[in-house]
Amino acid sequence: MNKIYGIILTLTAGLFFLIGGLISSKVSNKDKLNNFSIALAFIIMLSLVLFDLFPENLELLEEYSTISKTIIIGLFIIVGLLILKILDIFIPDHHHEHHDNEKNKKEHISHIHHIEKLTVVSLILHNIIEGFAIFGMANNSLKIGLLTSISVALHNIPLGTHIFSSLDIKNNKLLILSLTLSSLFGGLIFLIIGEISNLILAIITSITLGMILYISIWELLPELLVNRKKAETIIGILIGLMLLVISLFI
Repeated sequence: MNKIYGIILTLTAGLFFLIGGLISSKVSNKDKLNNFSIALAFIIMLSLVLFDLFPENLELLEEYSTISKTIIIGLFIIVGLLILKILDIFIPDHHHEHHDNEKNKKEHISHIHHIEKLTVVSLILHNIIEGFAIFGMANNSLKIGLLTSISVALHNIPLGTHIFSSLDIKNNKLLILSLTLSSLFGGLIFLIIGEISNLILAIITSITLGMILYISIWELLPELLVNRKKAETIIGILIGLMLLVISLFI
């Protein structure tokens, strides 16, 4: 029975991206929503790095020496950075300037779309790992699995708002579907394969960590700094910090 609950929890966690999308659809001023969602996503993604991915890596590699941990985590963070750098080159529409003329506005919008494609790719990998964890925990303890699923769902809402406010949904339906079902896919992997070695999980987590760092530092942060004095950006940062505090107590 716990396996059925595990599948339900992994599916539900992914569906919370759509709640973020629903919030996005109800807001008419997309420019302000973009500024708000970028600031919010920046805080949420940094919290994933500091309070989720990095601690998880240390736990997965607890039987290794400090030097070995540093080499493994550092090496595969670089791999994650390089993967997104390569995607950055091949995914179009990523050059822009912040000016008011029509041409540069279009370039800026294209750049935002580009960031979201990179974000979705990294989050798919991240959510597969989270789905694996949710299912595994639910299989052992439904209560722990439920709490983990709630925690994941909480940060999926603002990320969903960010993605749906910026990405051209009509032209990226498969990408959005993959993101929504990625947690479920992770749960199904656990159901089919069972346990995966901690080393393999640590490698995948480190790659994901590198990808999220790339998006946070080289893509989201420049956008945030340009709009740092705008009210919606400040509100996005504050709400992100509030959600971070809430998630720490779950």
